[in-house]
Amino acid sequence: MQSRELTRIRALLLFTMVLSTSACALFSGHEKLTPAEEAAAAARNAPPNPAASLRAAPPDRVAIYTSLGAAYLQGGHPRAAVRELKQAIGLPGKHGDAYNVLGLAYQALGEAELAESAFQSALAEEPGNPEFLNNYGAFLLEQGKFSAAVRQLSKATKDPLYSTPEYAWTNLAAAYRGLKQDNLAIVALQKALYFKPGYPPALLLWAEMEYQSHEFSSAVAHLQGVLAQEPSNAQALLLAGRIAWQQGRQDQARSLWERCVNASPYSAAGKEAQTLLLQHGASSNG
Repeated sequence: MQSRELTRIRALLLFTMVLSTSACALFSGHEKLTPAEEAAAAARNAPPNPAASLRAAPPDRVAIYTSLGAAYLQGGHPRAAVRELKQAIGLPGKHGDAYNVLGLAYQALGEAELAESAFQSALAEEPGNPEFLNNYGAFLLEQGKFSAAVRQLSKATKDPLYSTPEYAWTNLAAAYRGLKQDNLAIVALQKALYFKPGYPPALLLWAEMEYQSHEFSSAVAHLQGVLAQEPSNAQALLLAGRIAWQQGRQDQARSLWERCVNASPYSAAGKEAQTLLLQHGASSNG
């Protein structure tokens, strides 16, 4: 009897290890969405595991569903992401990461109230998490709530262990710009570039500010830094074309706008470049 019971427990342990290994492979980035759906179904339908108490680290189903949601969101499927994240939140455990990604998913869907509620729930669990603070601050920035964004983003920049502080500093600069506090915005951009020299979003924001101030030479220098790293950056190409037009280099401006359209025809920058080309004609190189 003892031998049969030991064999049954070993079989159950093997089943659990296979399930855990499949989940790890899913999150490695080499699997597509269909296997993700299969893994989610397996997690939903897995029978109770009487041998779980014998394992040092049982599968974290909250983490599994959260990772699935993040994968769907990254793949451009925010509604599918919401479905998996709700599964995560419905399970016992810590849900800060799930709420954070859920906020991003609702933000992508244009569901502002649901997004804000999710971000607040994430911060209720982990008030000092700099990633959560940055994401919530970026959301508030998108909503035009600049003062509220500054409060959240300032907290994020104060965490010495934040692995990507350039994100929060650049968003903070944009919030200060929204408040027309350009001096503080420039200080924030300098901080972002201190932590990550050549960071394209910081360079682009600085170039936009310089363009507004008619500091065209400085703006061009910053845009060159962006385009050296991201030759198809639609916003940078659009702005570079505008500066070229202002400086009397019309044919170069048209060429830059054509590159912008080719790089991202359906983006806001691409559509604006198309309008400018209709107004001013195509380049002689086109």
